[in-house]
Amino acid sequence: MLVELPYGQEKETADLPDACSCQVVRLQEVMPEEDADKQIKHALETLTGEINTEKLRRSRTVAIAVSDITRPAPSREMLEALLPWLTQFGLSIDDITVLVGGGLHRPAKREDLDYLLGELLLGRIKHLIVHDADNQETQAFLGHSSRGTPVYVNKFFAQADFKISTGVIDAHQFMGFSAGVKGAVIGLGGRPTITANHARLFEPGAEVGRLDDNPARQDLEEIGSIIGVDMVVNVVLNATKQVVKAVAGHPVQAHRSGVEFARGLLGAKIAPADIVIASPGGFPKDINIYQAQKALTVAAHIVKEGGTIILVAECAEGSGEESFEQEMSLYGSPQEVIEAFRTKKFAIGPHKAFLWSKALTKAQVLLVSQRVSSDLAQRLMIKVSSSLQEVVDQALQDYPGSPSIAVLPNASSVIPAAQ
Repeated sequence: MLVELPYGQEKETADLPDACSCQVVRLQEVMPEEDADKQIKHALETLTGEINTEKLRRSRTVAIAVSDITRPAPSREMLEALLPWLTQFGLSIDDITVLVGGGLHRPAKREDLDYLLGELLLGRIKHLIVHDADNQETQAFLGHSSRGTPVYVNKFFAQADFKISTGVIDAHQFMGFSAGVKGAVIGLGGRPTITANHARLFEPGAEVGRLDDNPARQDLEEIGSIIGVDMVVNVVLNATKQVVKAVAGHPVQAHRSGVEFARGLLGAKIAPADIVIASPGGFPKDINIYQAQKALTVAAHIVKEGGTIILVAECAEGSGEESFEQEMSLYGSPQEVIEAFRTKKFAIGPHKAFLWSKALTKAQVLLVSQRVSSDLAQRLMIKVSSSLQEVVDQALQDYPGSPSIAVLPNASSVIPAAQ
């Protein structure tokens, strides 16, 4: 059986023996009924939930939060629909500020902006800001959430009369789903805000696919209210990153409408497997190890205890986060990483080392990448190979007979359920 998995902008293939019991877990096949721009325009014409249109009409400045290079968001299409839509409220391009948010990711480079927005749109935008979560001079402090999270956000977003957050609704490993106000709260948040909110990943209810009673999501949306996010524009993508659903409107109601559609697309019943072959879904979800970890966590949920996970991820930017890599290099085993993390104050970066190491305590992890060095792989306590077929053949030697195999071409987006 020939299987194909996304790898960067390309594909990796492997031939699996017919004797294996193999399940290929794909996202539900949904094709777009219209082009992305038409879907987004329709969403703006038929808003979900109420927004304060009178406030928008009185506004002199509008701020729009868009995603960075690590997200497959169609930001260009969303902006190209939003900009003319805003003109009906008396606003021009001179009144609009676009902020590229990446949370604690590296700030966007010029080539990232070209890729995300295109040269023509970049040329039209008069006010463009790349957010830096560690630049305190560009942040406003707005108090604390009821859970004690300090609220820091980009001051240019906070000062705008009307605030819009954009994003892709996808599975999220502890916020339930991405998007909604997340593009503003986390994308444009300060380090203290992001850290305190992410620390809730250990609280009951903070899990993939869950919104009700999810402390991380509840905290996020309360902060969105404190910041004053007025509106969201969100999309759902299929396995080939085409827009299959667009929603716009109230920051929570529109998001929930999109989530209900996404559940049917992303949920999958999966039987436990001896070997799990998982790809985050190609670029940009495998841009680095830091992002690819999300696929590893899904694979670890499915693999049998003591099994094997084959992670297919290009990771062109290496580990993606220096403190994550440093934390891994301090210890001699995954268990040591986990035990040390539990004794320390929560920090972004080391938290990823904790999540990565949890998977390593359950299964052997083999990485397929032509871009990750053996030295980096050693620090991450895994093995790396440039060939998926070689890794598969190697793994099969440990499982005589007919091992069970699960193949997940879009693992980062899957919401797994026991079969």
